[in-house]
Parts: sequence; structure tokens; C-alpha cells
Amino acid sequence: IDLYLKYGNKKMIAPVMARANWVVENPAETTLELDYGKLETLDRWSWCDALFMAPPVYAKLYALTKDKRYLDFLNKEYKATYNYLYDKEEHLFYRDHRYFAKREANGKKVFWGRGNGWVIGGLAEILKTLPAEDTEFRPFYLELYKEMSERLAGLQGKDGYWHASLLDPDSYPSPETSATGFIVYGLAYGINQGYLP
Repeated sequence: IDLYLKYGNKKMIAPVMARANWVVENPAETTLELDYGKLETLDRWSWCDALFMAPPVYAKLYALTKDKRYLDFLNKEYKATYNYLYDKEEHLFYRDHRYFAKREANGKKVFWGRGNGWVIGGLAEILKTLPAEDTEFRPFYLELYKEMSERLAGLQGKDGYWHASLLDPDSYPSPETSATGFIVYGLAYGINQGYLP
């Protein structure tokens, strides 16, 4: 999509548009319970990483075409994943349903640093793309972005990094550079836009 926006060659966007159109016209009818033994569960955004992988694509296609089908699909599927995987007390996303009942060595819930990094990076991409004047959908993403940003900022380690386990960094003391990269990217976007202090 970005190459198409730069060069205007329709061959650059045709495959992604064809796939996105097929997905929108044939929405998956499967559970959000990720099961690698049932590959159809990968057709939904059933793990938090997917919130970086797919939603920004639909936001960009909407911005490019003004075809509201992309935006409707994005919002329906994003909110389904949010309602399923987002812990509204911790303001963090579970990696997938298999982590709901798991606990870290310190007794805290299991929230993966990199997975939440994917989510905050994806939210930045969505907010960069959705029109600022959109009052129907954008406020949800902006509020979620701010809520997660505040929580993530408070979980940064003394070493400047975020760790594999956000709530039990002592069990995973090595810096998690990919989580840190994503989270810094997400927070920097909000600071630069004036959404965060």
C-alpha cells in the first residue's frame, strides 16, 4: 500500500486489495480461541500480534478508497478481539486465550511484552491513518491507545527496557528488545502528536 501511494502503480496494490476484499466478503465463522491444531482459528485476530498485522491494512485501504466496508470490518473484528483478549483491569492484552488462567512466578497475570508492543504499534498505525475528523470510530482507538500507553509507560524497567513478562520482569531479566522497540515507537508517536505528556 505504501509503495502504491508513493509510485501509483496499481500492480503494487492489486494483490493486497484482492485478498482484503475476499476476507471482507467471506468473514471467518470461527472462534477466537486460538488452536494451532485448527488452522481456521488463525483466520480471526485470535492472538494479540494480529492487531498489528491486519487492522492497519484495512485502515489504509479505507483511507485510500473511502470504501466503508474496510472500516466496518476493521472495527467489528478489532472490537471482537479487544472484548476477548483485553484485560480491562490491567489495561493489557493477553497473547491469546491460553494465557487467561496462567500466572507468573510472582503470582501476577501473564502479559507478553512483545505482544503488547505489537498492539501499541498497531494502534499508532491506525491512528496515523484514520481521518482526524472521524468521530464514529477513531475515539475508541485513541482512548485505548492512551490507556495502554499510560500502563506500558509505568512498566518500563530500571534498565530502560520492557521485558518478556510485563508484570514479572524479574523472572525474565534479559531485555526484550523487540518489545522495547515497539513500545518506544508507540509512545513516541503519541508524544509527537500531543496525545501523551
